[in-house]
Amino acid sequence: MKSKCIMTIILLCSAILLVGVYRHFKIQFADSSWIADLGYEDNEIYKLTFHLIGDRSCPEIPVVIGNTEHRLLFDTGCGSGIFFTNVLEDKIRYTLLGESEEFNRDGSQRGWSKGVIVDEFAVFGDTYNDIETTISDWTMFSSIKFNGAIGLAYFKSKIITLDYSGHRIAVSSNPIDYSKLNLDEYVVLQLHKSTSQGQEALPFFEAEYNDEPVIVYLDTGTNYSYMYNPNSEHSMADKPKDFLNVPLKIGHAEIMLHDVVEVNDIAQADGLPYPTMIELNSDQLWKCNLLVTFDLIEQKIIFRKL
Repeated sequence: MKSKCIMTIILLCSAILLVGVYRHFKIQFADSSWIADLGYEDNEIYKLTFHLIGDRSCPEIPVVIGNTEHRLLFDTGCGSGIFFTNVLEDKIRYTLLGESEEFNRDGSQRGWSKGVIVDEFAVFGDTYNDIETTISDWTMFSSIKFNGAIGLAYFKSKIITLDYSGHRIAVSSNPIDYSKLNLDEYVVLQLHKSTSQGQEALPFFEAEYNDEPVIVYLDTGTNYSYMYNPNSEHSMADKPKDFLNVPLKIGHAEIMLHDVVEVNDIAQADGLPYPTMIELNSDQLWKCNLLVTFDLIEQKIIFRKL
């Protein structure tokens, strides 16, 4: 009996080791041709880590607060620009402005947030001082602890590429030479800007669903994707269920979104030409093996299937 348990443990350890080796080689040999295609220099490529593992994991990037590096979610849906959770409350310097009670959609208490001014933080070499933001209980957002999130508001006039399969993020201040970009491989679309307060930096783009133009919202900080149906019985606040596959045409590329949740309450931001029908989130970047680039110089979004 004892020898059988030992053999089981050895087999499990071997399986875990093999999975680790497979993942390592998969990352090492991931396609890197996009680096030259988009004009990045070697010193503009950084390691991208993820909160959890698997095809529902969300990207994290290093943010230096004071003199200490912390990993924050890279969340393109972070309308406030940056926020922290109480995981970091005793690890960063800040000035308290006040506290506010937060509520769920049904009126129940969600938790408390502190309005604060953070003395200083830096991300990929750019430093920001005296930033007004919030520190909130992490349980208001997730079932798993995380430090906070940073969004596109702190990458103005930058080019950012997310390569999930290669665990890389690229950040540059140099414009893309579109005349050299192979448009058979890359889909280039205009970013649409919402006029709704707090949503000006969120990425929206046009696509086609059922031969009709729609707006798609890309949120890397969320690990389930959604389709809007006002007649659905389900809300984004519910536990995801009743998954479906959604064919979507993005420029000249046709992709299939897998395991999308149909809901009745996707927010409709102001200033957009069509209804926001799809929330395409981190799970689909994994499932569809998509490379995504945010050109915040020319206000474009670029996709490539790897």
